[in-house]
Amino acid sequence: MNLVHITKGQTGVNPPVAAVILKSGRIVGFGAHLKQGGAHAEIEAIKMAGENCQDATMYVTLEPCSHHGKTPPCVDQIIDAKIKRVVYAVKDVTLNSGVNKLKAHGVEVEHVPHETLTEFYDTFFKSKHSQLPITTVKVSSTLDGKVANDFKESKWITNKSVKLDVFKLRHAHDAIITGYGTIQEDNPELTTRIPDAKDPTPIILSRKGNIDFSLKIFNQQNREVIIFTENDNLRAPNSNIKLIHLENCDVETILNRLYILGFGRVLIEAGPNVSSQFLNSNVITNFILYLAPKLIGGSGKYQFFKTDDVFPLHSLPNFSCVHTEHIDDNLKLIFKKEI
Repeated sequence: MNLVHITKGQTGVNPPVAAVILKSGRIVGFGAHLKQGGAHAEIEAIKMAGENCQDATMYVTLEPCSHHGKTPPCVDQIIDAKIKRVVYAVKDVTLNSGVNKLKAHGVEVEHVPHETLTEFYDTFFKSKHSQLPITTVKVSSTLDGKVANDFKESKWITNKSVKLDVFKLRHAHDAIITGYGTIQEDNPELTTRIPDAKDPTPIILSRKGNIDFSLKIFNQQNREVIIFTENDNLRAPNSNIKLIHLENCDVETILNRLYILGFGRVLIEAGPNVSSQFLNSNVITNFILYLAPKLIGGSGKYQFFKTDDVFPLHSLPNFSCVHTEHIDDNLKLIFKKEI
């Protein structure tokens, strides 16, 4: 479980997977799928175990693959390594089963379901079926739902420990979406600020495409930035800036395009307008709300959820709370979107 969660956000549209090889009650090898197109967890574990693979047992979070993709089938290398037994937690419903081939070559195979891992991979399976990334909206607000006061003051509503948690959240995603208004207002870098951590690719939404390319986000060496715009005349001044011109920058089209580009986990960290578009859609997976024990009051100009229409009570966007956590005197709430 720990190996799987450590690699979230590194594997693109592929699932994070972890494997451990045991022989005579001793760990002789372990591995994780570290990046899209890289060696799978089973192969990394086999490499570490070497000759100790013979007659050993492999425990793996997801059923080993049997298809030819960017890497050879894992089942072939498990067979060649003379692994005696394979125990897996979740069946891969998106690919051809590797179980029959393992059994045909004398490998004992056992499926031991694991509830937490089943829920974890179910999200991945849904993403693959819909061709949309696993998408999380993150908001930091006061108890009355404000992300700033009427004078645009927002630094800082939540505490320093929440900031550190957000940096870890960014690290667990391979792309981070925000609106150009937020970039213009805050001039952020959208990095993790964690030593040796991977920074997510910034995705900027700007329908009009009136962009000041001198801002920090566009001038980080060797960091790709993607801009979605409806302005056909917009041109990129630097090679690290990729423009995607769309007729209509709607939420689902943007997410589908990102999935096709290989982004499997996307974080929305934006102002009320962009956040509201995603929260009001049926294509997000999670909503993370950091609450500070404060009240701002005022006009509600910077309420985190705003729509032009008022919903009847029977058709409100619904969420189920799956996790609560205190971060010092602030509260972290994780919700799943109910479709």
